[in-house]
Amino acid sequence: MATSNQDELGLRYHDGLDAALQAASSDAAASGARVFPCTVFVQGGRTMISTAFPYGFLANQVVADSAVKGGDPAKATNRPLITDHVKTINSYVKTNPDDYILPPLTLNARELPALHVPRGNFKYRLGFMVVGDNTRFQVTDGQHRVVAIKGTGSGKTAIVGLVDDPDQRFDGDSLAVVIVVESDTKRIHQDFADAAQTKQIPASLLAVYNTREPLNAVLTDLVEKSTLLCDRVDTTSKTLSKMSQSVFLLNQIRQFAKEFLFADYALAEASVAKQSQQLLGTPALREEFVADTIALLDVLTEHMDPWRDIVQLPLSGGPASMIPDYRQKYVNMTATGLVVIARVAYEIRKSQDAEWRKEQYKRLATAIDWNRNALIWRGTIVSSDGKISTNRAPVKQAADKVKDELGLVSPSMWM
Repeated sequence: MATSNQDELGLRYHDGLDAALQAASSDAAASGARVFPCTVFVQGGRTMISTAFPYGFLANQVVADSAVKGGDPAKATNRPLITDHVKTINSYVKTNPDDYILPPLTLNARELPALHVPRGNFKYRLGFMVVGDNTRFQVTDGQHRVVAIKGTGSGKTAIVGLVDDPDQRFDGDSLAVVIVVESDTKRIHQDFADAAQTKQIPASLLAVYNTREPLNAVLTDLVEKSTLLCDRVDTTSKTLSKMSQSVFLLNQIRQFAKEFLFADYALAEASVAKQSQQLLGTPALREEFVADTIALLDVLTEHMDPWRDIVQLPLSGGPASMIPDYRQKYVNMTATGLVVIARVAYEIRKSQDAEWRKEQYKRLATAIDWNRNALIWRGTIVSSDGKISTNRAPVKQAADKVKDELGLVSPSMWM
């Protein structure tokens, strides 16, 4: 550490935090600049600064240099802008103005702003950054968040920035930033690639966490209130291992719920968000759906093989090792089997007669042979080598066969 009042990076040292603040305030007053309290630290051999910028300041002094589609991305700081991604972020914040979160930006400064820190041989310290009107920070990671805040486009295709929205006020909001002192464009590109080294969240875990989605919000109740599913659903994995003693993944239960609610387990997520707001948008609607689903699951669990045997097993240990065996033997122990059940149950649920629905659920459990080798599944969801298909067409064919077997032929029956 240099012993002078300023080192080679431009950090200005003072005898204590109060002295650093006073010097920063004096600089700002003399130049019309702003003072930002910050943390100065070292990571990977480089000096970095963390602070937070108000949206208005960010819109004016943080810039993105987006590559042009079809052009040479090596000549720009950022990748091509994806307008749909900007629109998604912008809409998410405006839809949840009092309950949203945006991750920090990673910025780069070609030159270090005036930075006042206490003297000392420390690699981590508090400080005060002085930023003038002519200072610009480049985006390393987060250009779509920046553009969502600033806005983009014109006319009918314009995305109104958060700072310009006439109906909502975001001028009191700020976004955390990490500023890297870096002037080498190649290194900035590498920083972007390094920041993108993230692992996608498994669908089951996303279903647990993203409870803004009304369909996800009911999943916990479905699992906890079902005698079959409670403590037997894997909520963290992407796939079930061959020897897993869980009966299903949470994402498989979500597909089941999608089918029971929308009659389409593969409905696009954008449509799920829109339709679930209509069908599950209030506590009363969610309670009704949970009650209907549990009524279905309870009847099936009481009467259907092997579900009625599974609920008698301990949650773990030797006897629970029967579950992987059941998964190999029964269609209704697979995600496809769940979807077939839900598709048929969707038709039954159209009736207002609760007792009639219960009787049909019982017939669904007992009148259908759920073994993989049953004739009803051949040529639809079970191939000649015993593998289960997940495609829409075979699922529809299998569900139609089940409805025919149960005599559920015409929608007019539900009137």
